[in-house]
Amino acid sequence: MSLLAMFHAVDLHLLYLINQTWSRPWLDPIMARVSDFSTPAKCALAVAVGVALAFGGFRGRLLVVMMAACLIIGDAGIDWSFKRLVNRPRPNETEPHVRVLSVHEVTESAPHHVAIGRSFTSGHACNNVALAMVGCAIFGWRGAWLWAWAVLVSYSRIYVGAHYPSDIFGSWLVALIYAFFIIKGAEWLWQKIAPAKWPKLYALHPRLFPSWGRVLRVGRPMPLVS
Repeated sequence: MSLLAMFHAVDLHLLYLINQTWSRPWLDPIMARVSDFSTPAKCALAVAVGVALAFGGFRGRLLVVMMAACLIIGDAGIDWSFKRLVNRPRPNETEPHVRVLSVHEVTESAPHHVAIGRSFTSGHACNNVALAMVGCAIFGWRGAWLWAWAVLVSYSRIYVGAHYPSDIFGSWLVALIYAFFIIKGAEWLWQKIAPAKWPKLYALHPRLFPSWGRVLRVGRPMPLVS
């Protein structure tokens, strides 16, 4: 067995463990709802963004701006580029006996040909990992719970049959890298532009991400003011 074949066999084994063996009837609607990003989820997100902009102060608005950058650069740019380049079909499109879950029903996969494979990367995983990175960079340990949410969403994508486990592991790596550089780039721009353009605001917030000051190593040393 070649290394690639062995890798795929392990990938399939993990897929069927999560999608079938470890599945439970009571867990199905929870995982389906966590994985779902239809109209109700979009409305809830819009409300959360509105609350952050209206009442979140500087840090809440910074979170919205940073996630907009992650969605434009990461989701629309990097993630979609990987999807087109790798062109990997989803397991519920190519593998037999995969449980396909939605908020309305549970069906079984019917393998078929797809023109464009969209399994790698996982947008759900990438976006939520980026959210956890940005949240921790802005709020420190108070944003740590976002990692648990990212893990839950990522697991749900395998559970509902939308992604292979390797898609999720790879997506985490991709998102960790691009989110780090987006954060680093934002801090660099803030240090270059804010002192002259917004001196009063800069005096209040000399670093965008005070908890990550030593990691980012951008600009001259500043007092850690949040």
